[in-house]
Amino acid sequence: MGFKQKFGHCNVPRRTAEYQSLGIWCSHLRTSYKQFQNGETPSNKLTPENMQQLEDASFKWSVSTARTFDERYAELMKYKEMVGHFNVPRRSVEYQSLGRWCSHLRTSYKRTQKGQTPNIILTPENMQQLEDAGFKWSLSTSRTFDERYAELMKYKEKVGHCNVPKGESGEYQSLAKWCDNLKTSYKKIQKGETPHHKLTQEHMQQLEDAGFKWGLHQST
Repeated sequence: MGFKQKFGHCNVPRRTAEYQSLGIWCSHLRTSYKQFQNGETPSNKLTPENMQQLEDASFKWSVSTARTFDERYAELMKYKEMVGHFNVPRRSVEYQSLGRWCSHLRTSYKRTQKGQTPNIILTPENMQQLEDAGFKWSLSTSRTFDERYAELMKYKEKVGHCNVPKGESGEYQSLAKWCDNLKTSYKKIQKGETPHHKLTQEHMQQLEDAGFKWGLHQST
């Protein structure tokens, strides 16, 4: 149930490296259930207790390739809870599907606003639900200090420190670059030079109070 707790559903993708084994097991479960229903010998032994346990956890015996809005929304809320924002990276293997959905949402919203046919049907209730949660219909390439700081605190909560490795890839690649730029800017300020990133005394104190280290190559 670790996957469901993280993503809000039991539709484990088979193509994701991290969950490939679990996804294959779920696929075998569904095949065995169909065989059992057809009076055939199932590939995996499934007792009535096993089946009830899975159904109680909201496991679906057949999976549609398209997930409902509520399923995707639940997955998105889990993502925000974990990293502190809705800017899901499309290049991340783990969140590629969710990232594409968010991109389609924004495109569909723009089409709806222009009176065009959207890729995804969004009801006024869907849009309000997303807006109430803090979802943005357009993404700026640069995030505010407060947004990045919130993301950094989520990272610290997860791993126990603020030292995002410079070579970090995937989910935290953007955050790692921001941290590296902060350190470079701090170094320039100390030398009386113009920094790449504007850093106020309040920002620097806020970061230091959180345990952020200005050394460029701190080891974790």
